Amino acid sequence: MSADPNLLAVPILLPLVTASLILVIARWGGRRRIGLQRGMASLSVLLNLGVALFLLQTTLAGQRLVLQMGQWPAPFGITVYADALSALMLTLTGVVAAAVLPFAMATIDYHRERMGFYPLFLVLLMGVNGAFLAGDLFNLYVFFEVLLMASFVLLTLGGRLRQTSGGIRYVVLNLLASTVFLAGAGITYGTLGTLNMAHIAQRMDSAPQGVQLLLAGLLLVAFGSKAALFPLFFWLPSSYHTPPPAVTALFGGLLTKVGVYALFRTFPLFFPGLLQDWQPFLLAVAGLSMLVGALGALAQPTIRRILSFHIVNHVGFMLMGLAVATSGNRLVVGFGLGAAILYLMHHMIVKTALLMAGGAAELDSGSGRLDRIGGLASRRPLLAGLYFLAAISLAGIPPFSGFISKLGLLQSVLDGGHWLIAGVTVLVSVLTLINVMRIWQEGFWGPYSQPRRIPRKLLTAPQERWLVLAPIGLLLALSLAIGLYGEPAFQLSLRTATQVLDRESYIQAVHPLSMDQVSEPLVPQEGLD
Repeated sequence: MSADPNLLAVPILLPLVTASLILVIARWGGRRRIGLQRGMASLSVLLNLGVALFLLQTTLAGQRLVLQMGQWPAPFGITVYADALSALMLTLTGVVAAAVLPFAMATIDYHRERMGFYPLFLVLLMGVNGAFLAGDLFNLYVFFEVLLMASFVLLTLGGRLRQTSGGIRYVVLNLLASTVFLAGAGITYGTLGTLNMAHIAQRMDSAPQGVQLLLAGLLLVAFGSKAALFPLFFWLPSSYHTPPPAVTALFGGLLTKVGVYALFRTFPLFFPGLLQDWQPFLLAVAGLSMLVGALGALAQPTIRRILSFHIVNHVGFMLMGLAVATSGNRLVVGFGLGAAILYLMHHMIVKTALLMAGGAAELDSGSGRLDRIGGLASRRPLLAGLYFLAAISLAGIPPFSGFISKLGLLQSVLDGGHWLIAGVTVLVSVLTLINVMRIWQEGFWGPYSQPRRIPRKLLTAPQERWLVLAPIGLLLALSLAIGLYGEPAFQLSLRTATQVLDRESYIQAVHPLSMDQVSEPLVPQEGLD
């Protein structure tokens, strides 16, 4: 099945246009028309998911879609590109957005809705989609900044002190990472004469070794910070617990995965040799991220701080798969990256469900502190059951998606003889189970504690109850389906990884003009090494 490349503009334009229309309605039609804003946002999110599914079906069949904006040929124009990885990330983003939006309708207060929650939600969606489709470094940077601005406003929307404090840490550290990224893009253009990713991949092999190492280091720092890898993760646990639970669930499912995607996209494309040379270093960073996230969660007193630290933990699993992407003795090349992509699918789905369940428990109890809540299993049995299922999936208990994805990662590192990181993987999985069961033991199974502030009994009204519980249940059903149909799911992720590692097909699909007419970089390289 073929698709029109112009369809690639829809995931970017659709949420942007809808957000603009909602702002016009809020300005001229009155901010009290919240129901219309909800309906428009819901329609946009569902259409976005439909387009993403169509693109996924098309790219999995082998087609790579390229849209040259304004008919300017690459590398001189803006390239929008989609392969199986881009389409898969668009689909997962659509699933997360479609799940979080009804949860937000039930849990976001009217004050924040009037202040523009739904337009900000859509602008964030546009930024994430654009980052997955960007075919050049500059527009990848632009979409990073779009989602950073939208996420910062969502983080501080409402103006509470702890939100502002967490938001400042969030934006300052992310702006530093953006500065490093911009510096890397500038050096890339100054030395290679291009920002088009396909053109960079073509010219990087002939660049001096020192230039390659410098660019790889800058991009690793920039994208590693966005992904919250060790030791660049401090912004995440200090900020993710401060906004409303719906915002935390949206951030937990999407934001760090944009950084992970950027690593998956750029390193196999630009620096395939460095994936081998830097493998011990990347495995060390992955192991430290896993340990710091799991051990840090043990010391946290609240539900969302525990779950926020576990985002750091599980991003380490994804980096581990990238580190062994092109190695292996008996396994096919790309097995490790395929396992990492499957784990990325699992984490986006399950982490969103878990953060929504934990957030609902916090709202219903009036507190997120484990020593101030309890008895939720008897008062809210359905919510407790959903949390329990999400928790065991995150920990890697069969038959959910966490088991099959962790098993693939463990097999990939064992096949390469990396026994230490394999031991860390098992240890961290046990610690993850301990942490999520601590929330279950103290928050859901423990004795009821009278809250110090009046809780919001959001699960008493039938409409709110299903807006909260149904999205969590659907995400867990998807996790269960991945676990039960593990072989087709792994084949999908392996096919995606094979496309990511196929540099020549990427270059041929984008087909920059310079391949035929501009064979040398625009800036001389003498003396750079």
